[in-house]
Amino acid sequence: MGSPLPYSCEQIITEQEAGADPTAWWRESVGKAQERRYRHAAPPQVGAAFVMGWYLQVVATPLAFAAVLRDWLPDASPAALRFDLDDAEFYPVAESLGGEHIRRATHPQLRMAQARKAYEEHAFRFAESYEPGVKMGSKQRYGLVRDTWAAMLNSARTSVLQEPSRLGMRESCCFIFALPGAHTCARCPRNRVR
Repeated sequence: MGSPLPYSCEQIITEQEAGADPTAWWRESVGKAQERRYRHAAPPQVGAAFVMGWYLQVVATPLAFAAVLRDWLPDASPAALRFDLDDAEFYPVAESLGGEHIRRATHPQLRMAQARKAYEEHAFRFAESYEPGVKMGSKQRYGLVRDTWAAMLNSARTSVLQEPSRLGMRESCCFIFALPGAHTCARCPRNRVR
């Protein structure tokens, strides 16, 4: 069966809920990688947004793709998910699913609703206990939860079903524009006409 992937969602959430900061090393590593790439120190908000978004992708990806591809949903609880990170840029490169709570859901709309509910149960637990050492308002924090689900579901629909993209403006921001030569993405809420 091999060795388990090194990072456990359950361990991260359990430590966060106990008041610890288990992703501090991850944010620091992302910041150093961005500093190497952009030749400028990255503001801590950038690493905080990237790490939160990447963690949420670990949760959203299997649920979104299963909801589009199959008539069953995997267990995406913290206890069921583990992941590994790229050695240089520190984004997720692999994940494993465990758990014994695979559910069959043959009706597509019901399956989609159950997938989103399972994602939100895990994602909101992470978001509510995530304290990255920078100000993160509720619009950013909970917007990133919603944005990540929308992006992963869109990715599943466009790649599997060949549907056109349905993504609109994001609620949250990754703050990449704060780095030299970088700018806001097309869906950034900072681009809204005020």
